[in-house]
Amino acid sequence: MRNQYIVKPHLDGSSFQLPGNRTGFVLLHGFTATTTEVKPLAERLHHEGYTISAPLLPGHDSHPDDLNATAWQDWYGEAKNAYLSLRASSDQVWVGGESMGALLCLLLATEFPEVAGLLLFAPALKVRSLKAAYLAQFFIKYLDKSQKSNDQEWKGYNVYPMKGAVQLLKLQKKVRGNLHKVSQPTLVVVSKADQTVPVNTGEEIIGSISSAVKQQIVLQGAPHTMLLGEDNQHIIDQAIEFIHSVS
Repeated sequence: MRNQYIVKPHLDGSSFQLPGNRTGFVLLHGFTATTTEVKPLAERLHHEGYTISAPLLPGHDSHPDDLNATAWQDWYGEAKNAYLSLRASSDQVWVGGESMGALLCLLLATEFPEVAGLLLFAPALKVRSLKAAYLAQFFIKYLDKSQKSNDQEWKGYNVYPMKGAVQLLKLQKKVRGNLHKVSQPTLVVVSKADQTVPVNTGEEIIGSISSAVKQQIVLQGAPHTMLLGEDNQHIIDQAIEFIHSVS
């Protein structure tokens, strides 16, 4: 039976691993999304020889009610497990993520100082109109976002589950209070055309972390899901250049 809440249900949004050398990358997707969001980045990094782990976060790729029933600690727990598993077989591990996934990367970096570096794409430290979820959760289960669908190879929910959105707000607060603990090399990529995350979020992160090596890239026309956008390969080129510059 077709799930009416899933965009592009034919795509595979499950967890995946790609074996490579002893430098690993944990790649994390965003709120309501699936691992399809990070596949172009994963494939390019794997082509470079790296080992990849991309977990599907709890509450995703099933039903919006499941996302309404999760806490941010559930998402972080899955990300942490993926990191620890990859670390056990790697000499070093980077973390990378888009949107909410980028927040989980920042939290991993604060708990595990040995994280080699961070790749943060459209980090959802701020999300336009998200605070309305605090009140909306008592009146509606979901907020429709089907009008935002496009031709990208993106699989995920066509609604924002409101209780889940409140958990994202709580994750934002947790991350913001710990930004100063991040000391690893960090690349932040934001876009002026992002309709979800304000472009000044990049400046806030760069100005708050303690990293000696940190770089911000401001794109002009990339969408929020920039890793799937038309110019995604150029964005990934810049990420790989950053990795090489600090490795």
